Amino acid sequence: MSAPYLRDSYIVDTPDARNASEHRSLAAGIDETDVLLLDALHANPRISFEKLGPILGLSPATVGRRWQRLVDAGRAWVSSVPGPQLALVGAVYEVRAFPGRAVEVAQELARIPEVISVYATDGTFDLHALVLASDMHVLGVLLLEYLPRIPGIAEAVAHVATEWHSGIHWRLGAIDTSQKQSVVEAPENVGRAATRDRDFEPADRDLFLALQNDGRNRYRDLARQLTTSEQLVRRRLDRLVRRGMISFRTDFTRREGGWPTEFVLWLTVPAHKIDEVGAAISEWPETRICVSVVGAANLMVMAQVHRPVDVVQILDRLRLTQQQAQVTDQRIVLRAFKSWGRLLDTEGHAIGVVPVDPWARSSSAPG
Repeated sequence: MSAPYLRDSYIVDTPDARNASEHRSLAAGIDETDVLLLDALHANPRISFEKLGPILGLSPATVGRRWQRLVDAGRAWVSSVPGPQLALVGAVYEVRAFPGRAVEVAQELARIPEVISVYATDGTFDLHALVLASDMHVLGVLLLEYLPRIPGIAEAVAHVATEWHSGIHWRLGAIDTSQKQSVVEAPENVGRAATRDRDFEPADRDLFLALQNDGRNRYRDLARQLTTSEQLVRRRLDRLVRRGMISFRTDFTRREGGWPTEFVLWLTVPAHKIDEVGAAISEWPETRICVSVVGAANLMVMAQVHRPVDVVQILDRLRLTQQQAQVTDQRIVLRAFKSWGRLLDTEGHAIGVVPVDPWARSSSAPG
């Protein structure tokens, strides 16, 4: 019996996804100039190539061609993400599958719009997933009723998130400070003290979902897709970004970009120190996700390094700089099946999109 949330209508092909293998055979791998471009787009995912080209010492046309080559090969992409003021709740969902069924379960989880990322790991649990929902009622329904129905799950444990410490603008260290200042058009006006008390209107959600497949989509293309005017789209998006309700993130094929090893750490931190420790770890360049959860192990960190042996260096840094944090578990990611809505192949290339939609099953969803 298939889980009731697994609907093919949520899966959207990326441009040329059906010919992805052809694109990869024609496209070169990620080179140093590509990493420079990716680092700049991490800092400002929607910057125009007309502005970015001179900053990187390239023509806008060259920047555009390089970016399109990466996108067409499934090596890089930009997506919309909820801003820090948007009212959402989340959880870490760990799964132990019946022997031989971990891949099947991972693929089923990846088809659910509220399951934003799915990873296979070594260790006690086979799968490590992140879940977002519009409110605690919907999250409870997901965790108690729908996700456990997926065939092949032997055991599952949920950890409800209390605070997301990490951001979305990671640094690869390719552009210098001056270039970064030129790339970032305005300072972040929403700090860590996010109240998460704002909700989307129906048209806001439509725009957010339209930007899932291509976060760099042009205003005129968005207007055509949403059957509205370019001026209204521009005004709405500017307002949502300004109010901290929508942001954007740039992702890439980490193996080809020089970050092939990803791992998960579970930490136990005294309650009165968790914000301090979470904020500090979030500033490390290797950190991808840092979230506090309810439980004895109350801080989950996902990070990426160049080699498996480098995990030891992260553990040493933790021991030396965050002495309040005790590591209770550590796992290596064996494969990423889904990363913020992007379906990935075994090499980490994007092969499709299941738009992240925390409101998909909510009775109070906009519209």
